[in-house]
Amino acid sequence: MVNRKSYMILIEVKTKEQKGIVKNIIVNHHSYVASNASVGRRIDWLIYEDADFPQYPIGMIGIGSSVYPPPKDILNELGVSKEEYKSIFNSIGNNWRFCMTKRIPNAGTQILKQLRLLAPNAWKQKYGDDLKWLITFVAGGNNGAVYLADNWKIVGKTAGLPKHKSSSMKWNTGEELKELFVKPTGENQKIILFKNIEKKI
Repeated sequence: MVNRKSYMILIEVKTKEQKGIVKNIIVNHHSYVASNASVGRRIDWLIYEDADFPQYPIGMIGIGSSVYPPPKDILNELGVSKEEYKSIFNSIGNNWRFCMTKRIPNAGTQILKQLRLLAPNAWKQKYGDDLKWLITFVAGGNNGAVYLADNWKIVGKTAGLPKHKSSSMKWNTGEELKELFVKPTGENQKIILFKNIEKKI
């Protein structure tokens, strides 16, 4: 018997029911951050295997607002200062979750390719900004192999914070940031991966 190659289908999440399915997939299947919470912009897709479409989603992938303050390695890769980063903030999407319910050979590269094709149009339609770069942060003992197979680039690592202090602070005021600031300890470092998806004219 010859194994048939599986093809992945991404469907943008729009309904309350779809959002509930996304939450269930993350809570039950994400290996190291089983949380559905996010801050800022967000667009998610449900992932289907063609043979089961549309009955059984087998995963989800999502992008959201970039991070602030930005890691220096991201600034270096973009060639911008922290102040300049603010002006391009809305053109950067953070692949905030990528979660599958089962392993399928070569599915990851298919999904990331589709994400690169679908995300710029979805981002422009929903927020009015051009999406030019994607970033993601990998931890939990993972090395980002699925991203590397799609030609993403490792640009560095986060400074590392204690687990209870690692949440986003992008919407806090200056005074609040002073109170919340924790000196990096090197704990829970994450690999930073970067992908330029800007269309060349």
